[in-house]
Amino acid sequence: MNQNVENAEKIRQQNPVPAGHKVLPVCYLCNQVPKEGIKSGFFLKGIFICEECEKELINIKPEKHDEYMLTIAKLRHILFKNKTW
Repeated sequence: MNQNVENAEKIRQQNPVPAGHKVLPVCYLCNQVPKEGIKSGFFLKGIFICEECEKELINIKPEKHDEYMLTIAKLRHILFKNKTW
Protein backbone atom coordinates (compact mmCIF):
# COMPACT_ATOMS: atom_id res chain seq x y z
CA MET A 1 0.00 0.00 0.00
CA ASN A 2 1.19 3.53 -0.79
CA GLN A 3 2.73 5.36 2.20
CA ASN A 4 0.38 8.36 1.74
CA VAL A 5 -2.66 6.09 1.72
CA GLU A 6 -1.44 4.33 4.87
CA ASN A 7 -0.88 7.67 6.62
CA ALA A 8 -4.32 8.95 5.60
CA GLU A 9 -5.95 5.76 6.88
CA LYS A 10 -4.14 6.04 10.23
CA ILE A 11 -5.26 9.66 10.61
CA ARG A 12 -8.85 8.76 9.71
CA GLN A 13 -8.89 5.97 12.30
CA GLN A 14 -7.41 8.23 14.98
CA ASN A 15 -9.74 11.16 14.22
CA PRO A 16 -13.10 9.82 13.04
CA VAL A 17 -15.83 12.39 12.42
CA PRO A 18 -18.34 12.10 15.27
CA ALA A 19 -21.89 11.26 14.22
CA GLY A 20 -23.17 14.66 15.36
CA HIS A 21 -20.61 16.60 13.32
CA LYS A 22 -21.63 16.11 9.72
CA VAL A 23 -21.13 18.67 7.00
CA LEU A 24 -24.44 20.07 5.82
CA PRO A 25 -25.20 22.42 2.92
CA VAL A 26 -26.13 26.03 3.61
CA CYS A 27 -28.42 27.76 1.13
CA TYR A 28 -26.77 30.73 -0.57
CA LEU A 29 -30.03 32.68 -0.70
CA CYS A 30 -31.44 32.22 2.83
CA ASN A 31 -28.33 31.05 4.74
CA GLN A 32 -30.28 28.14 6.26
CA VAL A 33 -29.53 24.42 6.42
CA PRO A 34 -32.49 22.48 4.97
CA LYS A 35 -34.09 19.81 7.19
CA GLU A 36 -33.24 16.98 4.80
CA GLY A 37 -29.75 18.24 4.04
CA ILE A 38 -28.46 17.97 0.51
CA LYS A 39 -31.59 16.11 -0.63
CA SER A 40 -33.60 19.32 -0.18
CA GLY A 41 -32.04 21.45 -2.86
CA PHE A 42 -29.69 21.68 -5.81
CA PHE A 43 -26.36 23.14 -6.85
CA LEU A 44 -26.11 25.94 -9.39
CA LYS A 45 -22.52 26.51 -10.51
CA GLY A 46 -21.31 25.04 -7.22
CA ILE A 47 -23.67 27.13 -5.08
CA PHE A 48 -26.33 25.32 -3.02
CA ILE A 49 -29.94 26.54 -3.22
CA CYS A 50 -32.54 24.95 -0.93
CA GLU A 51 -35.93 23.68 -2.06
CA GLU A 52 -37.81 26.51 -0.33
CA CYS A 53 -35.77 29.19 -2.09
CA GLU A 54 -36.17 27.32 -5.37
CA LYS A 55 -39.96 27.57 -4.95
CA GLU A 56 -39.65 31.29 -4.20
CA LEU A 57 -37.45 31.80 -7.28
CA ILE A 58 -40.00 30.09 -9.48
CA ASN A 59 -42.97 31.99 -8.05
CA ILE A 60 -41.50 35.46 -7.41
CA LYS A 61 -43.42 38.29 -9.08
CA PRO A 62 -41.83 41.49 -10.41
CA GLU A 63 -44.59 43.39 -8.58
CA LYS A 64 -42.68 42.73 -5.34
CA HIS A 65 -39.97 45.04 -6.65
CA ASP A 66 -37.47 45.06 -3.75
CA GLU A 67 -37.63 41.31 -3.17
CA TYR A 68 -37.50 40.65 -6.92
CA MET A 69 -34.45 42.89 -7.46
CA LEU A 70 -32.60 41.33 -4.50
CA THR A 71 -33.25 37.85 -5.89
CA ILE A 72 -32.08 38.90 -9.37
CA ALA A 73 -28.90 40.39 -7.88
CA LYS A 74 -28.13 37.16 -6.00
CA LEU A 75 -28.72 35.06 -9.12
CA ARG A 76 -26.52 37.35 -11.20
CA HIS A 77 -23.77 36.98 -8.62
CA ILE A 78 -24.00 33.18 -8.83
CA LEU A 79 -24.09 33.10 -12.62
CA PHE A 80 -21.68 35.89 -13.47
CA LYS A 81 -19.46 36.36 -10.40
CA ASN A 82 -16.24 36.18 -12.45
CA LYS A 83 -17.48 38.47 -15.22
CA THR A 84 -16.46 42.10 -15.46
CA TRP A 85 -18.94 44.09 -17.51
